Amino acid sequence: MSGLANLRGLWRERMPQPARVLEEIARSQQDSERWVGFAQAIVIAFAALTYVFSPRGFSPDAPIAAVPLGLVAFVLLVALRAWFAFSGQLTNGVLAASVVAEMVVLLGILWGFAPQYETTLPVALKNSLYAAIFVLIALRALRFEPVWVWLSGITAALGWSLLAIAAWRVAGPGGRTWDAVVAATTGRIHAGDEVFRVAAILMFTALLAVALSRARLTLTRAVQASQSTDALSRFFDSEVAARITTTDLKPMAGQSTMRDAAIMFTDLRGFTKASATLSPAELIALIGEYQNVVVPVVREHGGNIDKFMGDGILASFGAVSASMTYAADALRCIAGILAASHAWAQQRTTRGLPALGIGIGVAHGPLVFGIIGVERRLEYTVIGEAVNLAAKLEKHNKTERAVACATTSLVELATAQDAQLVPSGFEFRPGRRVAGAAQPVDLAVWPAT
Repeated sequence: MSGLANLRGLWRERMPQPARVLEEIARSQQDSERWVGFAQAIVIAFAALTYVFSPRGFSPDAPIAAVPLGLVAFVLLVALRAWFAFSGQLTNGVLAASVVAEMVVLLGILWGFAPQYETTLPVALKNSLYAAIFVLIALRALRFEPVWVWLSGITAALGWSLLAIAAWRVAGPGGRTWDAVVAATTGRIHAGDEVFRVAAILMFTALLAVALSRARLTLTRAVQASQSTDALSRFFDSEVAARITTTDLKPMAGQSTMRDAAIMFTDLRGFTKASATLSPAELIALIGEYQNVVVPVVREHGGNIDKFMGDGILASFGAVSASMTYAADALRCIAGILAASHAWAQQRTTRGLPALGIGIGVAHGPLVFGIIGVERRLEYTVIGEAVNLAAKLEKHNKTERAVACATTSLVELATAQDAQLVPSGFEFRPGRRVAGAAQPVDLAVWPAT
């Protein structure tokens, strides 16, 4: 079953992806190509230092110095590809040519060992530089695209096959053997060894490509998940979006948590009158202005936006995540919104637009934070008497001729939670009759100025 799931995953990865996912992966690929260049530069530097400090085992009159020439060619190729990468011109065609050229240069160095050391090609192919082929193929995996691993590996296999065939022909009957020990201890060539070397290159390439395909699938899923979380955070509060994407449980109606928290309702004053004279686009723009005034202040004070309801906003403090200062945070938020509302009114007046106010109602108490809805339409929300009371207090502002109403108990709890909090700007009005409330409510009221 796991193998079938992997095949399905690979198939889904090959299906057309959303443009935003492809763009994110493309940016990742560009970064990966820089890492490839950086890694190759380190390998080249190490090879150059090894060559410089190693004793020379060839004549100064050798017809060719394969390693220095090869290293210079590698430096030029890496520099050229880096220029294409940083200038944004690294097309697939350029990259393919670069991958092939790099492997050809490496194989050229191996071929060059024969004239450099004035020996035969069969002897030159026994050089340990053969291992560098696998390093060069592995570096292609940094780009997270199996096609380049395949291209590098197939180029290496074809190149080594050509070298082996040339060595077989150069060796002649007297330089060939089917004895592995003789081949290892003399300059003779063993056909089986060369077949095994080519097979090892292809096997390594295939295994790496398969592993890379699985890794790319994981990368694609990670990018999709990241973008899904980002998209969810635009529809849900960021903490709710994180809860949805990281929870171990499948979200379903009925999942809930009981917490003590504060609830805040805000309402745009004068909205009904203003909406009668505004076009739909102007109406949406006005609501957007209002939300941009309230939401940043709520988040600044540790609150979470539960939902937007036309010109109303429902926010909670300590519901999504437990908090020891939820009442103090809510009380500070009232002052923050009132200050922001005043500044917004002044800005609208300066622009020749009617100044609109914001009404606030805040209550606290035990409530349920959880999921409601049906299978295909779920919603996180808060439920409890504190939610109902906060909504009623927001409407009660008109009766009190106030811009904000909160329960007296909220202010008392806020100062208990934070001894440094010194609330101001409100009046205590005990025993007030609030429409819909069964009992009189002791209120802290911020009068309208």
